[in-house]
Amino acid sequence: MSKQGHYGFPCVSDPNNFSPDTESSSPEEIAAHKLACENWGKPEFQPNKGCFSEYSDDGKLILHVTRTSWGIGVNLIPVCDDCGEMGISNMIACHECPGEQEFCAMCWEKHEKQHENCII
Repeated sequence: MSKQGHYGFPCVSDPNNFSPDTESSSPEEIAAHKLACENWGKPEFQPNKGCFSEYSDDGKLILHVTRTSWGIGVNLIPVCDDCGEMGISNMIACHECPGEQEFCAMCWEKHEKQHENCII
């Protein structure tokens, strides 16, 4: 499975796919991220509190709050092993291929048709 690293605010829901920058994140943000990793998949899991915008009744931007409870760091974004498309939430893994490659739905269809060529 391929993942592409991107630096910035957390944009992944699974905290295990994010690594805070210890030089740019506060000790509180690093601790919140560690706790999120420990609680991932449990009822006590607290997701990252991310950025948000507020708008007036007529649709004009009033303010944009840039914040994160996990700090700033590296996001690991899933990438289709065939076409390279990033951030697809429903990747399909081929457990018969070396390295458990993952594909987007379009590439999976193509891969499945050619699967007899896989080295098992």
